[in-house]
Amino acid sequence: MNWILLTIITCSFGFFKNLRPSEAYLTSYLTGPWKNLTVEQVDNEIYPWWTYSFLLWLIPVFLLTDYFRYKPIIIVDALAYISTWALLLWAQGVRSMKLMQVVYGLSTAGEVAYYSYLFCIVPHHYYQKIASLTRGISLFASFIAYLIGQLVISFGVMDYFDLNIFSFVSVCIAFIIALFIPRPSHSNIFHRFANDSDIPRTEEDLDSHNSIAQGNKDNHDSQGGSGNCFLGINEDAVEQSVGTNTSTEQDQPGNIQIEENKDKIQRVGFTDVENVNGWKQLYLNGLRFMWTEIREIYSTKVVMIWSVWWALASCGNFQVGNYIQNLWKVISPQHKSMKIYNGAVDAAATLLGNLNIQCQSFYFVYN
Repeated sequence: MNWILLTIITCSFGFFKNLRPSEAYLTSYLTGPWKNLTVEQVDNEIYPWWTYSFLLWLIPVFLLTDYFRYKPIIIVDALAYISTWALLLWAQGVRSMKLMQVVYGLSTAGEVAYYSYLFCIVPHHYYQKIASLTRGISLFASFIAYLIGQLVISFGVMDYFDLNIFSFVSVCIAFIIALFIPRPSHSNIFHRFANDSDIPRTEEDLDSHNSIAQGNKDNHDSQGGSGNCFLGINEDAVEQSVGTNTSTEQDQPGNIQIEENKDKIQRVGFTDVENVNGWKQLYLNGLRFMWTEIREIYSTKVVMIWSVWWALASCGNFQVGNYIQNLWKVISPQHKSMKIYNGAVDAAATLLGNLNIQCQSFYFVYN
């Protein structure tokens, strides 16, 4: 399938997944006549469950996303959003709302599948565009949702329950779209290919790729050769190349190039696409490869500093987003003023964030 069409389908999923106008008014909805909860219950007993459940879901979801090659986790992500809004609409009580927050933690942790899916589908030279599109379309959808929410609330077209119906329908549409997203033939950790040019992008491409590879393997075996450990790697040629380099340069101290080649061959061999026997060995090889990558990446000081900064900034953003509505309710109680501008504030924030991302993307692409 053409990568542009894949991008459109995936970004459509991201758009409807984030088209949830009711989120800007969640506290008002929970403390209103629909749920009859107090601000203290919402603040102290319900909202913290999202923060900790999101943290607990994140690591297993990340690993399972790569192992199951994205699409199953994207579908689970959409189902979790549907379950979240089903509980919001039809469940009652503090325990039900705690469960709602736990399921919402799963849905937000599952977004890693959406943001990383296209990186396994499109070639490397499109990565900056894809990063901009996937994040930008999510923020644009949130901006549209919050703007709609502000307008319908200000003009009395809908109440908070109707906004949750709107969000429920939107995530249901996202689930339908998720069913049509092609499943990648590989992933970044557990199902790797050696070279970007060798990667069949979807399972349909993999079938034709395997047919060709099987024919080449049969020809190779008939000539007395051994099968490749990795698609796109000729072991005999690699050994011959390393051996040639060793014989011609063995007198030179510290042959760095040979060591780099050996290290690259070893790292690629951790996650053999075709010849790993059983899911357990595949999973162990993937974890081994990931540990090697982590040691290499975080040995760079700049990457370490950026990662710490990003983690602290993300946690701060989550905390503000989780409790800001309660603060607004204390500062400007609705019984004193019928005007509530939650949607307008969130719309402005997401619009500015989207403009910032697009400007950065434009800078890096054209400089």
